[in-house]
Amino acid sequence: FAKIEILFMNLFIAPFVNALFGFYYLLGNFGWSIVVVTVIIKLILLPLILPSLKSAKKIQGLQPKLKSLKEKYGSDKQALAKAQMELYKQEGINPMSGCLPQILQIVVLLLFFSAFNMVVNFAQGKGSLEEINNQLIQPFKVGEEFKFDLGFLGGNLAETPAKIFKDGIGIKAVLPIVLLFGSGFLQYLGARVMMPNPKVAEDVAKETEDKEDDMMAAMRTQSLYMMPAMTIFLGWNFSMGILLYWFTNSAMMVIQQLLVARSGK
Repeated sequence: FAKIEILFMNLFIAPFVNALFGFYYLLGNFGWSIVVVTVIIKLILLPLILPSLKSAKKIQGLQPKLKSLKEKYGSDKQALAKAQMELYKQEGINPMSGCLPQILQIVVLLLFFSAFNMVVNFAQGKGSLEEINNQLIQPFKVGEEFKFDLGFLGGNLAETPAKIFKDGIGIKAVLPIVLLFGSGFLQYLGARVMMPNPKVAEDVAKETEDKEDDMMAAMRTQSLYMMPAMTIFLGWNFSMGILLYWFTNSAMMVIQQLLVARSGK
């Protein structure tokens, strides 16, 4: 198990650690290092995410056709499902491709979280010099005298909003407010951009007898607000560095979605 753990660290965690250190050396600030690394990650993943974004945008435009199919087949779920799949096939859409961005985001977040914690532990003196150097390439290795600064825009990236607000609301509270609620708003905006036209979706639900359509329409509306609320709730106890990553990641996702929407027009 020890060998498997070392292999996993070298293959998946070490690249993130090296990227964070490399841009820290270049920019002189851990916060901007996180921002740049996040942007680079989004650009690297773009070829994998782009097809799913395009499919989601195409599905938006198919709402009138989907409405016609539901009117045509009514409560015949089997025939309706077959007709919908044929429509997706004709339009070159994979309805399951929308899951890919979410899965990739979770995987990358977990890897980044591990790398971030390793760097923060080292900066706070909780991790050994040998442990961090084992992950770094030769030009990035550090000595005993090296000090890693966790400060960013007047805040400490290792602290959580819960701790900052517990100490009182002051200038230090500005950054967590921006990152926490900004991330929630960007999550809402991203979901809103990629959702089907709400009026069309509501009309489809109303004009079909199947109550599942009403339920699905309600679930789409709930998810529009649920994810931002969950982001704010969970982010309350996340370190500022992770929130900065999530804020930048969400901003990049919205930009990508808007560009796909614009290109579609």
